[in-house]
Amino acid sequence: MKSGHGKIVLQNKSVEVAIMSQSEYNTGTRGYFHIQESERKSIERMKRAGASNGEIAKALCRHRSTIGRELKRNAVIQRETVQSHSKSVKIPLFRDVKRYFWDSAQRQYTERRMHTGAKCKLANCMDFVRYLETKVLGPEKWSLDATRGYAERRGMFSVIPCTKTLYNWTDASLLKIRNIDLLLKVRRRARKKARERKKILGRSIDERPDSINQRQEFAHWEGDGIIGSGKSGHLLTLTERSIGYGIVWDAKDQGQNRIVELLDALEQRYGTFFPAVFKSITFDNGPEFSAVDEIERNGRLTSYYAHPYSSFERGTSENWNGIVRRFLPKGTSFADLEPEVLIRISTYINQLPRKRLNYRTPEELFEQKLKDIIDSANITSGGMLCCT
Repeated sequence: MKSGHGKIVLQNKSVEVAIMSQSEYNTGTRGYFHIQESERKSIERMKRAGASNGEIAKALCRHRSTIGRELKRNAVIQRETVQSHSKSVKIPLFRDVKRYFWDSAQRQYTERRMHTGAKCKLANCMDFVRYLETKVLGPEKWSLDATRGYAERRGMFSVIPCTKTLYNWTDASLLKIRNIDLLLKVRRRARKKARERKKILGRSIDERPDSINQRQEFAHWEGDGIIGSGKSGHLLTLTERSIGYGIVWDAKDQGQNRIVELLDALEQRYGTFFPAVFKSITFDNGPEFSAVDEIERNGRLTSYYAHPYSSFERGTSENWNGIVRRFLPKGTSFADLEPEVLIRISTYINQLPRKRLNYRTPEELFEQKLKDIIDSANITSGGMLCCT
C-alpha cells in the first residue's frame, strides 16, 4: 500500500482519508508510531460519517485498540440540549456527549509531549550536591569526577549522578559551582611541532622497558623542576608513575648537585629499602639533572632521559607540577618559601582521589606499597626490619 489519500464508502457516503503505508508503520525496528495530524483529521471525518473503530483502523492501517485509545484520550466533552417529550416539563434538559475534534486532539498530544522524557535527578540527590559543592568550592578544590568517585567508592549516598551529568548541571548553572571554579576544565591545545632534537644527557627513554612504560611496576619515578619568578628559587619534584605519589623539595637553585642531595636524603630516609622504592627515575634534559654518574652512584637506581622538548613523555610529573602551580602560579617568587607550604601542597596532592586508581588516593597506595616491601623483607630475612 502506498502513502497518500484515498476514499472509502460508509453508508453510501464517500469519505476521504489519509492512507499511510505499511512501511511507515510496520517496520521491524520500531513497534509503534504516534498518530499523525493527518490521521487525526481522517479520524474526525470518519467518525462524523458514522464509521466504527474497526473501519477506521483498517483504513489507516492501525490496530483498532490504537484508534480506541486515541478517541478515549483526546475526545472532548460537550453539553447538548435534550428535547423533552413531556408537556409538563418546562426546564430544559442537558446531557454530556463525547466528541472528537482533530485540532483539539493534536493540541492535547503536543502538550503531553512537552512533559515527557527523563526527569531531572537534581531534586533526588541534594545531599550529594551539598557535599559536592563543599569539596569543589572549599579548601580541598577537588574536581567533580574525584568527588563523585570518592563518594561512590565509599557508598556515602544512595543517589550519585555520573560525571557527565555533573558537568551538564554546571554548564546549565544548576549548581553553585561555575566553570571558573573547575581549575582543570581547560581546552586541550594542539601539540606544537617538535623542535630539532638536542643531545640526550644520559640513557635515552627509548631504552626504558615496557613494564615501566605501561606503569605495571611500582618504584619508577619521573623527575622535574619548577622555577620561581626571575629565577628566585627552584623546586624539584619526583612523581611515582604507577600510583602518582609525589615529592616536592626546595632546591634553592638549579645546581646539578641539588638532585644528588635530594636522592642522598631519600636514601638515608629509606635505608635498605631505597632500591625497592626508587628503581628508576626519568628526567628531562635540564642542566639540574646532568650529574648522571652521581645520580646512579653505586648502582642505587637507573636514570632515563626524555627527548628534548617532549614534555608529554613525562606526563605524570607534568600533571603533578600543574597541580602545584594552582598554589604557586607563574610569577610567584620562591625566595622566601616556607617548608610548611610545600608540605601542605604535597599532602593535598597525595590525598586527592584519582580516577585511574579507582578513586583511591596516592598516599594510601604508597603506604600500602611500603608495607608490602617491609613485609616481604621481613619474610626473606626471618626477622623484623624497620625503615630509617
